[in-house]
Amino acid sequence: MLLLPVYFIILGWGVFDIGSQFFIPTFWRGEKGTVSFTFDDGPDPEVTPKVLDVLREANVQAAFFVIGRNAEKHPKLLKQIMDEGHVIGNHTYNHDYVFSKAAAEKQVTDGQEAIEKIIGKRTKYFRPPFGVMTPEIASAIRKEKCTVIGWDLRSQDGRIRTKEATVKRISSHLLKSTVLLFHDTNPTTPDALREIIHLCRQNGMKIVSLPEQSGIEPYFKNN
Repeated sequence: MLLLPVYFIILGWGVFDIGSQFFIPTFWRGEKGTVSFTFDDGPDPEVTPKVLDVLREANVQAAFFVIGRNAEKHPKLLKQIMDEGHVIGNHTYNHDYVFSKAAAEKQVTDGQEAIEKIIGKRTKYFRPPFGVMTPEIASAIRKEKCTVIGWDLRSQDGRIRTKEATVKRISSHLLKSTVLLFHDTNPTTPDALREIIHLCRQNGMKIVSLPEQSGIEPYFKNN
């Protein structure tokens, strides 16, 4: 009987901790002293352009994990992200929770196809919504031959609604972190991002792109 609670504890760890790699290998941590910037849930017509402005001013290349439905709504913005030297990853088609193999495959594949139709490349990078990983999602990812990308520091800017709180959270853990997660849907994120980039450089951290950090090419070679 004692084994059953232990099983559920381990299962919960595998589902909710993207760094556990319980169901599928995941890149979530890079080399100490380096840092990569990643953004989820866009493209957003109000916030994403401001994030791009900050990245351009700072000469930083980032990774954007986009929702397929949002990409379809804002194809010019998705192309702009790519044209400015950033990489694009799949964050499913509409960011739903999925509880079946068929639903998981549809979310992953539809996200892939939405992105490819716009940028002409099929992305290798996949990040599950909320960082939740299940056997069904892992199976869908394997079918698409994608690589799961996690993080080792979450800004919580999906919940935190002030620049100051986001900067405080990141700065408290910055020196031991390598892959930062933000959302290009929060209006306070661009100003927080500007300060965080400055903090990274002030502390001697090297800002690198996600492909450089991970050693993983972002797109399939036949595209």
